Amino acid sequence: MRNSHGVGQLAPEVRRDQLLALLQRHGQLTVRAASEQLGVSAVTIRSDLALLERDGRLRRVWGGATTVRPLWPEGSFAARLKQHQAEKERIASAAAALIEDGDTIMLDASTTAYAIARQIAAGRNLTVITNGMHTALALGASPTITTIVVGGVVRGETGSLAGTLAEEVLQRLHASKGFFSARGLTASKGLTESSLAEGMLKAAMIRQVDMVIATLDSSKLGSNALTSFCPATSIRRLITAGPEAEARSAEFRDLFEVMVV
Repeated sequence: MRNSHGVGQLAPEVRRDQLLALLQRHGQLTVRAASEQLGVSAVTIRSDLALLERDGRLRRVWGGATTVRPLWPEGSFAARLKQHQAEKERIASAAAALIEDGDTIMLDASTTAYAIARQIAAGRNLTVITNGMHTALALGASPTITTIVVGGVVRGETGSLAGTLAEEVLQRLHASKGFFSARGLTASKGLTESSLAEGMLKAAMIRQVDMVIATLDSSKLGSNALTSFCPATSIRRLITAGPEAEARSAEFRDLFEVMVV
């Protein structure tokens, strides 16, 4: 049965947009209800749902479909995402602008790397190597990005994978650019981490990267942590943001390029 508004005569693309609008409004939708609402056959609705699922726009279930719920990080990682959030987004945007089509890059398991992943998740032909589970999930649905997850022991509080297994895998990989956050950065110690396991893995990642790009908000500049994983002489560029970014990054300008965003 077709409704009195003639929805059934609409172009398929418009009909699918209306189908998605119904789904967003209700959270879930049956084939029967969609057929009645849009005035087309159940066969047509099932075909539309199959196409939209392939595009990642919804998830089919028995008799209908539900919305796709994003895999948002939970726990301490989610809490850290909210810290210096505006600065991280600006840093991520500047980092994404340095990534060229066809690049192979490395991203660590930091919240800043996660922000970069979200920036590049669409429209790029890239290979991304990461030890971050949340970062990998942010990229996994992209058809144009090959995501390589470096395996190892899961560190639940950070969503990272670390350990000797990950370090052995990294020896076989190579990237033109690597984007690394840290607990601190000083001229004498370089990039430092508070976790020995995390620091050792980042050191292994850096050995396989042509260009090291540090991505830190200004609160971390001038601070030291437990273990150094990259000397200042190995850093090509620093991308930083924050109310004190200009002043706190001044000491590094003779060592490498500094970008305040």
